[in-house]
Amino acid sequence: MKEDVGFRGNDYTFAGSIFTAGYVIGQLPSALVLSSNRVPARIWFPFCMLMWGICTLALAFVKTPHQVWGLRFTMAIFEASTFSGTHYILGSWYKDCELGARTAVFATAAQVGTLFSGVMQGAIIQTLEGKAGLSGWQWLFVIDFLITVPIAAYGLLMFPDTPHTVKAFWLSEDERKLCIDRLPPREHVQMTWAVLRKSGRKIISSWQWYLFSLLFTLSATSFEKTGVYSEFLFFLKSTGTYTKAQINYYPSIFTTVAIVSTYGLTVMSDRTGNRFIVNPIMFTSVFISCVILLVWDVSVGAKWFAYIIAGFGYAGQASNFAWANSMCREDDVLRAITLASMNMFSNIWNIWYAIVCWPIVDAPRFRNGQIATLVTGAVSVGIACAIVYCSRRFPPKMPSGEDDAMDWEGAPAGDSSHDLPADDKEVKASTAVLQA
Repeated sequence: MKEDVGFRGNDYTFAGSIFTAGYVIGQLPSALVLSSNRVPARIWFPFCMLMWGICTLALAFVKTPHQVWGLRFTMAIFEASTFSGTHYILGSWYKDCELGARTAVFATAAQVGTLFSGVMQGAIIQTLEGKAGLSGWQWLFVIDFLITVPIAAYGLLMFPDTPHTVKAFWLSEDERKLCIDRLPPREHVQMTWAVLRKSGRKIISSWQWYLFSLLFTLSATSFEKTGVYSEFLFFLKSTGTYTKAQINYYPSIFTTVAIVSTYGLTVMSDRTGNRFIVNPIMFTSVFISCVILLVWDVSVGAKWFAYIIAGFGYAGQASNFAWANSMCREDDVLRAITLASMNMFSNIWNIWYAIVCWPIVDAPRFRNGQIATLVTGAVSVGIACAIVYCSRRFPPKMPSGEDDAMDWEGAPAGDSSHDLPADDKEVKASTAVLQA
């Protein structure tokens, strides 16, 4: 692709930067669309996916770097709807005690994809190079588009929107009613300028927006260091003892640890009702990793352990978003904007953070990056403690006036229903709904 398109100098790097810019710009508008209750999610997600697919197809036929930049910027705007938007939809459907496992499945899906994408890309390039007059890299984009279209069509037909707007043909009227009745009472209003102004004031005056945005901004760029900055890959290359195939496949061990630990820790936070504890666990694993790599003069096995144990740092993609979902249930716009801001600010932060703390010239040791990780990681745990304090000092209130939001340990604040048998919980929940 480099030769066919004519990339020179920093052209490829600029393509990555402009993608980040589009991704950041698209976050808040998409959040407002989803929380407006005017554009159904079953329309918005497939539309964004289809537009993303069209841009991907167009990339197969670019001739100049400027065309690549324009398409990458545009497709990033549409891609911005997916990550935080899906977390928003999950938070609309599930109770707090159910949310962690579902967000973990979603968050780990991307990691699972990386296990197979490299093999698939290699097979496509090797088998389709020159077919129909297209290069292997062009076939990658064409096949990507062909995969995207049926997924978008599936979403349009099957996606259930939110409990209050669900029109899925595969749910009966009683099932649609149950979707609402099983959840804590909440307001459901369509977006107007008055509603937007009211929610805007609530966002600015809320502690949730500030603290959760800061929490994920620091934790994502510190705890996810091994994956984000490819330090394991640089280490494998620097040794000169591994084959090209081994360099490509060995990082999948780290990815597997990230998948298992993300799901395990987030499900644990569901069972124990404690979202907070995931953050110090992540910090502990990354602390061990950083210390070993700062010492550096250790065995190869110790370095492998340092890189692989850092996979625990990915759990925040699920647990901290589930935590934010729970703490922002009082207002859909606050919830959507907070989730989008977590993703948006982490990307903005990483624009300069990667350049200053993780420059390629420092590979494979990345001494400054390890020190920065220890600092930002420790600060992020302190922010998690601040969220615990605020959730108890200023607990979120549901529209009904009942305190149904989860406290830092996951149980409804001021309520002891988590100590009741399962059947009693359902009776209590049903009674609360009827009284509302």
